[in-house]
Amino acid sequence: MFNWKKTGDAADKSEDKSAKGVVAPQPEKAAKFFQHATGMVKNGNFEYALNLFSNAIKLDPENMLFHQSMFEAAKNFIQTGGQPATGKDVKAIDDGVGGNASKLAAAEFIWMRDLNNLPALMKLLEFTGKLSMLELGRWLAPMALNLIRIQQKKKTSKTLWIQSKNIFAEIDAWNEAFACGEEAVRLDPTDSKLVSELKQLTAARAIQQGGYNNTINQEGGFRSNIKDADKQRALQEQDSIAAGGDTDTRNLERAKTEWETNPESPENVQKYATLLRRVATAESEAKSQEVYLDGFKRLGEYRFRMAAGDIRIAQTRRKLREAEAASAKDSTNEMLKDTIKTIRQTCLELEGSEYADRMGKYPTDRTLKAEVGRIWFELGRFQDAMPCFQAAKDEAKCRLNAAHMLGKCFAAESWHVEAIGEFREALQVLDATGADRELDIRYDLMNSLIEQARAEKSVGPAKEAAEICSAILRKNIGFKDIRDKRKLIDTVIKDLGG
Repeated sequence: MFNWKKTGDAADKSEDKSAKGVVAPQPEKAAKFFQHATGMVKNGNFEYALNLFSNAIKLDPENMLFHQSMFEAAKNFIQTGGQPATGKDVKAIDDGVGGNASKLAAAEFIWMRDLNNLPALMKLLEFTGKLSMLELGRWLAPMALNLIRIQQKKKTSKTLWIQSKNIFAEIDAWNEAFACGEEAVRLDPTDSKLVSELKQLTAARAIQQGGYNNTINQEGGFRSNIKDADKQRALQEQDSIAAGGDTDTRNLERAKTEWETNPESPENVQKYATLLRRVATAESEAKSQEVYLDGFKRLGEYRFRMAAGDIRIAQTRRKLREAEAASAKDSTNEMLKDTIKTIRQTCLELEGSEYADRMGKYPTDRTLKAEVGRIWFELGRFQDAMPCFQAAKDEAKCRLNAAHMLGKCFAAESWHVEAIGEFREALQVLDATGADRELDIRYDLMNSLIEQARAEKSVGPAKEAAEICSAILRKNIGFKDIRDKRKLIDTVIKDLGG
């Protein structure tokens, strides 16, 4: 169900081998990564913060503050449109040096980059069981159970309930294990083995979750547990990622009360504004912006200013999608087409304004510079885009895109010698991850070579353009207007006496 590897003697031996590679905890070194990570959170750079938290966890995996702080950053990362981790991202965390600690950090990193990914979370839970990290496992368990219930609403599976029950039992999360066992029995009450296991879970759950082992000899112990039930439910509901229904309403009311009581608490601002945004009505989004901007004004934390801007951008993009959907149904409506152009222009200008402001706040963020450059390019502000792409080229992961886009900027200004240089550089740094851009880059290089041949009245660039055109034709004869380009190049070569 979760694509887990089979356990057994081979798996046990593998674990024994990897255990030998576990390094001793290094809390002082871990603390430095943690401090850097919290700084990135305050600056709104959640993606980098998750990497730093993962490195802290590799060095001190038992520190629950690291895991909890990483989770808060992960929620912000998802809310700001963060994407799941790539294989390259994960490899940077699991470097093979830290043994099981590295593998745990990598598993947690994968889930934190995609919080609604149930298989990723269950793999992480399984790992905590193997490493006997029960505190971490029990902290994760309520969130896992919540995601399981959401998935089971879509497609019920007895197997999923049983697998989840077993994993929860491995980490002594008896409440969650019992809930899964109960659901499995409900689906198949004739399974006598399952019914027997549920009775055992009932006893374990009563001992741990009922608190009899801690309070049996204390006056009023049982009554104390009953009085704490509402508090425990509130804590569990607040840890839920996507609870829904009455739980969302209760969480929102609690967050509102906490914010009204102490609006200068960053946590209260973030929690209340986030839950308001989830309601997804015009009124709730407006209130969410108000809360974020009030938090920015009171606390000076720029992430709140960015979050308010993200809401405005999301609203404009939503209007654009709605207009495009309406136009798709009525393709002859010229008024709708004009509306789409207007909204797209508004959207780009808003994004440009927001991201340029952030670029000023975070001048070393090359990815942000590349995004601002893209927006200026789409708005036709080519000379404004150029320095953005030039700066972005200093970042390895941005180099290919930045070189290509910088070349397009030069070409748009008819600076074809410079454009050709950038396109050639882009092809030099092209690797397997950017292979899908190769034809586009070669096509743009071909066009600039044609223009250079015309400007210099030189047949050399035209012949190189012909070679590139021929290669594109052989690879994809339907690529853009490549057939027409073939005819154009022949004409240019003939006119130049080639």
